[in-house]
Amino acid sequence: MLLDVPPCAWLPILGLLILSYVTVRIARSRLVKSPLHYIPGPPSNSWITGNLMQLFNAKGLRFHHDLTVNYGDVVKIHGFFGDEQLYISDPRALQSIVVKDQDCFEETSVFIETNKVIFGQGLVATIGDQHKRQRKLVQPVFAVPHLKKLVPKFYEVAHRLCDVIAGEVKTANDADPSGSAVLDMSMWMSRVALESVGQTILGYSFDPLDSPSNNPYSKAIRELIPTLFSVSLIRQFAPFIARLGSPSFRRRIVDLTPNGTIQKIKNMSDVMYNTARDILQTKRRGIAEWSYEGPANGGLRDVVSVLMKENARVAPAEQMTEDEIIGQMTVLIFGAQDTSASALSRLVYMLGQHPEVQDKLRRELQTALQHRNADGELDHDELSTLPWLDAVIKETLRLYPPVPFVRRVTTQTCTVPLLTPIRPTDATQAPMNSLTIPEGTTLFVGIATANRSPHIWGPDAREWRPERWLKADAIPGVQTAVEGARLPGIYAGMMTFFGGGRSCVGFKFAQMEIKIILATLLTRFKLSSTSDHIVWNLSQIISPSVRTPVSDGTTVEKQGLPICVTAI
Repeated sequence: MLLDVPPCAWLPILGLLILSYVTVRIARSRLVKSPLHYIPGPPSNSWITGNLMQLFNAKGLRFHHDLTVNYGDVVKIHGFFGDEQLYISDPRALQSIVVKDQDCFEETSVFIETNKVIFGQGLVATIGDQHKRQRKLVQPVFAVPHLKKLVPKFYEVAHRLCDVIAGEVKTANDADPSGSAVLDMSMWMSRVALESVGQTILGYSFDPLDSPSNNPYSKAIRELIPTLFSVSLIRQFAPFIARLGSPSFRRRIVDLTPNGTIQKIKNMSDVMYNTARDILQTKRRGIAEWSYEGPANGGLRDVVSVLMKENARVAPAEQMTEDEIIGQMTVLIFGAQDTSASALSRLVYMLGQHPEVQDKLRRELQTALQHRNADGELDHDELSTLPWLDAVIKETLRLYPPVPFVRRVTTQTCTVPLLTPIRPTDATQAPMNSLTIPEGTTLFVGIATANRSPHIWGPDAREWRPERWLKADAIPGVQTAVEGARLPGIYAGMMTFFGGGRSCVGFKFAQMEIKIILATLLTRFKLSSTSDHIVWNLSQIISPSVRTPVSDGTTVEKQGLPICVTAI
């Protein structure tokens, strides 16, 4: 048994598994011509890693966007050892992949096995019936009636952020008569997003905002995605390791791996699991006495409290185990924090770049606030009816989704229809109006490239134009540039929150969080761009950094988003 193998022997075993995989892959590529052979795409950058080093690259956003521009809505790319994969943003193909035939297109084993190790049995680490059972319990927790009760907590955190920023501006103003301060707004958006989701999802404070945060959970959450992205190629072998013996044996393999990044990921996972377990145990001690509506108990406390209550109500066979609940806690916090921080950073940046749009949005907010009572806060329904606020957020999420792509693998051979016929690289072959995808093929679902499709949004699809959402006939998925073109996303006719059975369960939560933070910020501050050169990096989730020239003619980059903030 593998459990009897001494620690020093596991590396040769893993090496043999990898060698076997490579041998099979070479034989298959030499003896069998793939049905994907004539699909256009970029040349392989390396026979060993194909195009993966270009796709999983911090500077790879341009490569992703250029794939569709240069080769069309269905592109062939190369994985390890000549493996032929697809990059798809064709609207009709996505309808099949994401909704109609979604059971034929499952999460990749790399994604599932990695997430099992990091998050446990959360939504992003389960498939099939287990995923559907979990989703059935989690989804109602994010219903609008529950979200409305979280609005005061969102505002409390947003006001706390603005008070801290006002203090920063005042401190700078003592020496600067302009009344402004240049602040790293990506740092502040990351901190407020984590505190906001911590308070509303877990009922737990991760970051005081008014002083440095030294919470190890906060550090783990913020650093996890960049750290994982740095070992994207190594993660491709996660399915092989997952087949080795028992969980304790696999843990021993990880413990013995002489790689600092792998050890860092392991420690992050341990911190997140232990913190979530401790919070859950604290909640369980008082959950029996808590009611949904009872004013003596404060009504709705947080999302996880509602989830625990709902879980206790269903039949035992449908209930989630403690490890599953812990998995949901970690996934919800992680998923909400990084994506919201990325979206807020991009919104702040775009409004700084477009002061005329910022002014229109601020006037809209100020006008709406004139009709409010002394609390000076717009409630859920009022925020939902502000056209400029809605348009700016939708357009930013459309053009700059925090997650630009996801991957799928075919569980069986499947044929998908196409809106735009594929023109094969062999000119003697006729254009293809549908595509047969063999079992086991890895797909990149191009979220960002689909969101920029001229078939959907017209010739200005790659421009940031919030006013496109203010048209009377701006009905997503109906008024499109090409008849029959429609994306299967659950939000505003775009793919940002995905669609089908793997769509984001918390997309309404994210919208409300972003609207409240942005509205509170804009009613107290004016945001202006600086002369800094900002670049946006791909680490699965998009983040900004500052590029600065140095004396030897090269440049250096530092994570951050300098924005000039002026108190109103």
